[in-house]
Amino acid sequence: MKKGYAGKILWVDLSKSTFTDEVIDDKIYELFLGGYGLASKIIFDKQKPGLSKFDPDNILAVMSGLLTNGKAVFNGRWMLAGKSPLTGTWGDANCGGNFAPSIKGSGYDGIFIIGKSEKPVYILIDNDEKTIVDADDLWGELDAVETEAYLQQKHGIDFRVISIGAGGENKSLISGVVNDRGRLAGRSGFGALVGSKNLKALCVRGDNSISVYNENKVWKHTIKLLKELVTDLNDFGKIMKNCGTAGTLTDSTENGDSPIKNWTGVGEIDFPKNKADKINAFNVTKYEVEKYYCYGCPFGCGGICSIPGKQLLKETHRPEYETLCGFGSQLLNDDVESIFIVNEMCNRAGIDTISCATTLNWAFEMFDKEKLSLEDTDNIPLVWGDSDSVIKVVSQLIKNEGFGGKLKDGLKEAVKNLDLIDEEACAMHVCGQELPMHDARFGEIDLGIGYEVEPTPGRHTSTFPGIDAYLEKAQGHKLNELATKLKFQRKFQLPQNETSDSVGKRLKNASCGEDIINALGLCNFGFYFGPMVPFVEWTNHTIGFNYTINDYLKIGQRIKTVRHAFNVREKINTPEIEMPQRARGNPPLKQGPNAYSANVLKWDDAKKAYFQAMGWDMDTSVPLKETLDNLYLPEVKHQLYGTED
Repeated sequence: MKKGYAGKILWVDLSKSTFTDEVIDDKIYELFLGGYGLASKIIFDKQKPGLSKFDPDNILAVMSGLLTNGKAVFNGRWMLAGKSPLTGTWGDANCGGNFAPSIKGSGYDGIFIIGKSEKPVYILIDNDEKTIVDADDLWGELDAVETEAYLQQKHGIDFRVISIGAGGENKSLISGVVNDRGRLAGRSGFGALVGSKNLKALCVRGDNSISVYNENKVWKHTIKLLKELVTDLNDFGKIMKNCGTAGTLTDSTENGDSPIKNWTGVGEIDFPKNKADKINAFNVTKYEVEKYYCYGCPFGCGGICSIPGKQLLKETHRPEYETLCGFGSQLLNDDVESIFIVNEMCNRAGIDTISCATTLNWAFEMFDKEKLSLEDTDNIPLVWGDSDSVIKVVSQLIKNEGFGGKLKDGLKEAVKNLDLIDEEACAMHVCGQELPMHDARFGEIDLGIGYEVEPTPGRHTSTFPGIDAYLEKAQGHKLNELATKLKFQRKFQLPQNETSDSVGKRLKNASCGEDIINALGLCNFGFYFGPMVPFVEWTNHTIGFNYTINDYLKIGQRIKTVRHAFNVREKINTPEIEMPQRARGNPPLKQGPNAYSANVLKWDDAKKAYFQAMGWDMDTSVPLKETLDNLYLPEVKHQLYGTED
């Protein structure tokens, strides 16, 4: 009997208009759990190497997590996985909302989509009934929010929908996939992959139940956590409860976490508190009309807002920190309503606000340096702080028109489209993915190393530094201050005499810990509110294991190694992946909290320490044969070395 998982996946071939079930052996769940752990195994085994970004044979995985639909909480994340059209690496994107339970409810742990339809279609799954439906009347006519409303009106309000907007239809490399009227799986450019397949949406309903090994024990740990979230909530948790990530904007601007003016400025100088407060906390939440909860969330850190007199903003999601920083403090824009407008425009079009804002920051710097003229920008003055210009350029980007159309595929392509290759050093991307709104110069080396070495580069949610607290607790040690507070911030004071081994071990634990969170379908935020999340106990009692945290970290290492091996097979040279030197602190800022920030070890030394701790070659990052044997990955060993011996 299956425990916590359906035990099968669904293959949809859009070229052939077919649906095929594949039963997955229990052993695979023991090794990979679920989420993009399961996706990594399936895609590595099934995908042909070296496919071009829009080859129909590219696989798109739509995944739930192992704990989805169970009695845990914070378990509502769904994931996309496959080869990123944006970077050419392993790609994944993670999203909240209410789509995750429909995947398992339909009887599957994931939906794997291949092929390309001859014309626009959407996939309709109603329990055992599966259909590919013509979408000619939706394509180019309805945005993602309108598409969801239309399909729910047509098929029933209990159907859950993910869809693309203009971004995906135009195959914008910075487009994502939308659910719940504006929640995006935005990173890696998967909206473009969906659009390349002529797929407008997935519309899913299901009422299949998932058996659990010991539901009462899962619920017992959940009740304990819920009580602790009332009595032991830390300061970050209180901010999130009241304002969501919007409440962190001012602090992040002041303390150096927020990059300013395309990573050249200083918050306390260029965008001081009196400006930051205009787009922070109260000035954002004052428009809130109701709290927004993702599936399985007891917290509700989102908000549905309404701005009087703005038809576009009659009902809209509250902007998150990344959006407020990217279109606000980074661009020196303190007009909060303009950020609401741009956020809603991007949500409806399915455009990743992180990549979009970071691309605009580069364009504004180019205009400031007179590398771009008004003639180049369609007479739009890209002046720091000009909110009208931000709205105009984003509108063009979404429509793939004019100057904005030259930015619609992100920075790597924008420097080519605008013939500014000499200014690529100012383009803040890593391996093609635009950097998010967290400055590695603020957080010592750990965050930046993650930007460079993770199989999906340029992600700020690719590591979980708090995992060390769980290890300390499991070992019976008294929790240190960091472990106890588990604050949502990355500026940890590292011992100046830290060794290469300890750096590598810490980076490895954080990296593998995050892969466990994503395999389970859990929300990162739940791990930063103070009380410790009983993910080990939840998983053991869900699936029937008796694993320790170290056992789970080994699973995380296995998942990470398969994702990384995908890149090795794609001829991605991870050791050569670097952020722009500006983001590494070279040359250093001369003012502000990040001035002359020094790292405990050199960047490249730390990367080698991480590779070594992971069991990969220190110089090439290729997983060692003995590591692949230890992780029971014979198929990966065969692919990388041509032998199973």
